[in-house]
Amino acid sequence: MVDAMQQDGVNNTNFGRMVVLPATFAGSPRHMNQLYQDSMALVRKFGKPDLFITMTCNPNWPEILHELRPGEEANDRPDLTSRVFNMKLNALLKDLLQNGVLSTTVADIHVVEWLKRGLPHGHILIILRSQDKPRDYSDYDRIVCVELPDKSTHLELYNIVTSRMLHGPCGALHPSCACMVNGACSKGYPKTFQPQTEDPIGSYPTYQRWDNGMTFTHPT
Repeated sequence: MVDAMQQDGVNNTNFGRMVVLPATFAGSPRHMNQLYQDSMALVRKFGKPDLFITMTCNPNWPEILHELRPGEEANDRPDLTSRVFNMKLNALLKDLLQNGVLSTTVADIHVVEWLKRGLPHGHILIILRSQDKPRDYSDYDRIVCVELPDKSTHLELYNIVTSRMLHGPCGALHPSCACMVNGACSKGYPKTFQPQTEDPIGSYPTYQRWDNGMTFTHPT
């Protein structure tokens, strides 16, 4: 509308009126800018975030499958997936922020977006108190594990990890995989075995991953 009003020779008396959405209107530019400024204020006061946690809606959650009508898929019911995801997200936030499963939190922020496949996805940033901040590889190992759980002692966790948290298959056997660029995985898989966690300056940590003989064969 502004561009049209600035053009010469155009009758600009019938363009309606401009309405500027305030910050109280969710999703407006002013609202998004206010959220950004609030987030930067937290970083200024408490320091940079220590943990970056993601959570994606699982279309096979029983709470979703039980409510689908015959012939429906989770993508057909954004109303259902968003409600169940919100319930699960609130439970995770309670564990993180109130129950302190990853140490004591002094500040946090989270956002929810929708993936292209139609599922809600959450990003959570957490700032820990000074004495709980991860500072060396032993602190990282206390929070992050990139090894397969022991199938004999943690079968449920093993099934969750192998069905939801493994990358691929890609590489030479699957060159058409979306992650493949110039004949190699753009995400850096497969990762090498690592005897202990290392934190190179200016790069991502490489987490401990022992060559303990535990394997998983992806069904094809």
